[in-house]
Amino acid sequence: MERYRRLVDASPDGILIVDDDRIAFVNPAAVSLFGAHDAAQVIGRSIVDCLDADGSDGLRNRLLRARMGEVAPFEARIVRPDGTPLDVSVTAAPLPLEGDRAVQVIVREITAQQQAYRDLRDSEERLTLAVAGALEGVWDWNLETNAVVYSGRWKQMLGYSGDEIEPHVSAWERLVHPDDRPRADQANDSVARGARATYEAEFRLRHKDGHYVPVLSRGFPVRREPGGPVVRIVGTHLDLTDQKRAEAALRENEERLKLAFAGAQEGVWDWNLETGAVVYSSRWKEMLGYSEDEVEPHVSAWERLLHPDDVERAHQVNESVRRGASTYEGEFHLRHKDGHYVPVLSRGYPVRREPGGPVVRIVGTHFDLTERKRAEAERARTEFLTRLVFAQEDERRRIAREMHDQFGEQLTALAVRIRALKDACAADATWRGHVESIETIAQRLDRDVDHLVWELRPTALDDLGLRAALANYVQDWSGRVGIAAKLHTSGLLDDRLPADAETALYRIAQEALTNVAKHARAANVDVILERRADTVLLIIEDDGVGFDPAGAGSGGQGFGLLGMQERAGLVGAMLEIESSAGKGTTVLVRMATPVRSHTTPDHV
Repeated sequence: MERYRRLVDASPDGILIVDDDRIAFVNPAAVSLFGAHDAAQVIGRSIVDCLDADGSDGLRNRLLRARMGEVAPFEARIVRPDGTPLDVSVTAAPLPLEGDRAVQVIVREITAQQQAYRDLRDSEERLTLAVAGALEGVWDWNLETNAVVYSGRWKQMLGYSGDEIEPHVSAWERLVHPDDRPRADQANDSVARGARATYEAEFRLRHKDGHYVPVLSRGFPVRREPGGPVVRIVGTHLDLTDQKRAEAALRENEERLKLAFAGAQEGVWDWNLETGAVVYSSRWKEMLGYSEDEVEPHVSAWERLLHPDDVERAHQVNESVRRGASTYEGEFHLRHKDGHYVPVLSRGYPVRREPGGPVVRIVGTHFDLTERKRAEAERARTEFLTRLVFAQEDERRRIAREMHDQFGEQLTALAVRIRALKDACAADATWRGHVESIETIAQRLDRDVDHLVWELRPTALDDLGLRAALANYVQDWSGRVGIAAKLHTSGLLDDRLPADAETALYRIAQEALTNVAKHARAANVDVILERRADTVLLIIEDDGVGFDPAGAGSGGQGFGLLGMQERAGLVGAMLEIESSAGKGTTVLVRMATPVRSHTTPDHV
């Protein structure tokens, strides 16, 4: 018995004898487990009171079943006097030698095991949640048997239910895209040979409905011993469909952006204000005549190319951005590789790491303003020319009226005086001859003044319109130069054009007929003036020697063609010249006009 007592006292597990739920015996280990100083503090207590509330009912049940001969261990928690909990495993068994109510109880501390179990359970839960959150399917491949465990998510990604995928590598081989099989096999072989520490590959697997799903497969190889063969690979499948779609959309957006910048002929720049580094696009460099590697990727390149007169303006724009301006915008001149300066519009968007923080980056564009500046200069020239031409016409009109009023009145008075003098000298043949000579000179002077006034500004143009003025001019011109000329008109009987349009067409006809008289050596000329529903046509055709328009001098100045073109442009008309040697010349002016509700069939 002494040997048994020593055995019980040395046991690391708590050994108790419980009689009618009261502790009748405890070994030293049990005293320690219950947090007592000696056995006396434990003996006589109800063992049920030594457990927490959750374990009390279970212990009563187990004690009852133990008295009936059933050995049934269970887990519980001891609450020590100082309140410290202790996880234990309790096993109760009958003890017949001590009476019907006596039970032997073995108590073993399992706190460490329980904590390890809880840690393992938490770890598994975290892993499960992580995999679920990442929407990845899990696979476990035994390379010795080729058995594969596919998770529910793995199957769900491909549209299959739990029992529709056989747990074998052949299922994967059947679903992988034929074009991707070599790449997947290569990844498998490299892992099996030990060439790679991890398994990773992208391939496509066939979905149940027939389309292919792009997946990223990553795994960790398992070996029985260091350096031994890989016997198992455990890994995941990530569905790349959304990622591939996003990548495709990004590529499309990038391509669209590149095409937009290319279409807009803008160069892109990206300036890091912290380092001074600048990324200049190919178009940015091309605008200034440089190749890809001829501009250093730094703000100093821009500073070197900036026109000295624009340095202060650039500084002001930079400071405005630093002070909080939402955009960067300024016009500068940058030196081209061949030496001239290119006007550019620079616009950018400031980037801050945090709202209200300093600007750390500006991304923007350069737009070449050369054509715009040229267009603005051309527009200014056209506006000036328009004012000049119409001011000239106003001055012609004023001079013509003053000449008509002043010279006409004086010449009329002179004619009256000459007639009186002629009557007074009727008896003297000598003086009468002198007076008649003076009268002839006065009449010629009156005609010359009338013609000069008419050349300056025909009154018919203001009073009767283009048709009447042109009819008079063609008739007079034909008589003066001795070339047969005829005017054909249509649609302008009671219709007037705007004054500036009538003036421009009249002057163009004048210049064209002057050219015919000077250069064409023509026998006949036809002038056609036609009003259609939305167009006015003026055509001057001759049967003269013609000429080569391409060889008519710079812009055709020798034939007044440039002046005619500019006059046509001032009223929005198009002027075309058709001519060749020996084939005559045709001048065509086409001018758009507002659509009329009806036309008058009027032909002359």
